[in-house]
Amino acid sequence: MPETVHINNRDKILEILVSGCDERIFLSPETNANKYHLNLLNYKGLFNRGSCTCGTLTPFGIEVANNFLVQFNSDIYQAVIDQQTTQLKELFDNSQYGFEIFYGPSGSDLMYLPLIFQSLVHGKKEIINIVSCPEELGSGSNVAAEGLYFSEWNQFGKNIPKGKEVSRNIESKVFYLPAREETGHIANRGQAIRKIIADHPGQPIIGNLVFGSKSGIKDDLEIIDEFHEGIMWVVDICQFRTDPLLIHSMLDKGVMLMVTGSKFYQAPPFCGALLVPTSWAQKLINKDASIIRGFENLFSKYDFPCQFENIRKQLSNEINIGLRMRWEIAIQEMKAYLSFPSDQSNALIRRWNQIVTGRLAQSDYFKLMPNMELTNDSIVSFMVLVDGKELRYFELKKLFDYLVLNEHYGLDGFNRIFIGQPVQYGEKSFIRLAIGSYSVRLALKDNHFSPHNDLQLIHIIERSVDILFK
Repeated sequence: MPETVHINNRDKILEILVSGCDERIFLSPETNANKYHLNLLNYKGLFNRGSCTCGTLTPFGIEVANNFLVQFNSDIYQAVIDQQTTQLKELFDNSQYGFEIFYGPSGSDLMYLPLIFQSLVHGKKEIINIVSCPEELGSGSNVAAEGLYFSEWNQFGKNIPKGKEVSRNIESKVFYLPAREETGHIANRGQAIRKIIADHPGQPIIGNLVFGSKSGIKDDLEIIDEFHEGIMWVVDICQFRTDPLLIHSMLDKGVMLMVTGSKFYQAPPFCGALLVPTSWAQKLINKDASIIRGFENLFSKYDFPCQFENIRKQLSNEINIGLRMRWEIAIQEMKAYLSFPSDQSNALIRRWNQIVTGRLAQSDYFKLMPNMELTNDSIVSFMVLVDGKELRYFELKKLFDYLVLNEHYGLDGFNRIFIGQPVQYGEKSFIRLAIGSYSVRLALKDNHFSPHNDLQLIHIIERSVDILFK
């Protein structure tokens, strides 16, 4: 679409979008880019096949941001949140609205919320916190699961003591269950989860599962049906590469869902939300919330629904315009994507996956990760080989930096690329290609999907391996 955003508005939009989170989105004065080598406004000429929460704006996103900027009024901040919440509920619920939405600046921040909820219900009892696929979660999620500050800055632009405990009242004992075996095959974590639950009778337990990790791994969610009482199940679907039917099913079972708008739906980083079933939400209202002191350094009262006044009065009164603008972009992108029939969008994604995996499988430079059939079709994970030897994490990081920082030729309409960052498991590592909603719906709108640029991207990676490592 043609852009109609005034240059002064573009500057203000950028200022807003890099506010209200942590240092991961700060722009370096030297490069005018964030730690991922990106500037949110520098999206022209960028072929984006990244799967992580560090993308740029799209031509659609900049228009949404501009409209939000023109219409936003801080005097009606709560009304803006209420409207966004209603829109999200309408998008991902069957109109029963059997859940509440709690917000957080990022997916990592959402890890604190189940700790808060369990402490409200169980007081100062030690919380058993089971974390599945820790190496494939957001960079700060594992630290947050322990009740520690995972960053140096909070959403209010204030410095916080990274690595220190957030609240002395909350004790979290974390059990990390790796995503993959040393062979790269996806691990079966079910038995380990059952044993942890059996070993801690009567203690408050949080079961953090994933359905669509960085490489698209899906936990076996049937284990939830084995434990109907006593476990606070939380499923990380932060990639949001999920059919709405799964969302309905999990909420009906009393499962909390962690989502973000900045991965599959390609909104700017960061915008997180936790969908909390009414059955859990009702347990939190009117509880004495003084136990959560310390979390006012991380959350605003506006991150919590209005009816949770007991919690809200413990928290900051500050607003976060950046979070609201990022969510507005995500919501409008969701609306646009979900307007297409799911059978059409899913078929296009499957075709993309088949083309990409087929090309990778034909090359001596790559080795597909095991169990690809068990992961999400919109993400393809693979190792990179040099003379048959797998590149290690620091080598893949060097390759990633080279690919993202340089211009490349051979792409139709693009001269730069972005891919998923390296992921490490044990001593091994892999990189990822992923397709997002904006790319899918453009192809659906034109009724034409061309694999040229994806195939050329793979060729660029091969050429870059030769330049760097041969």
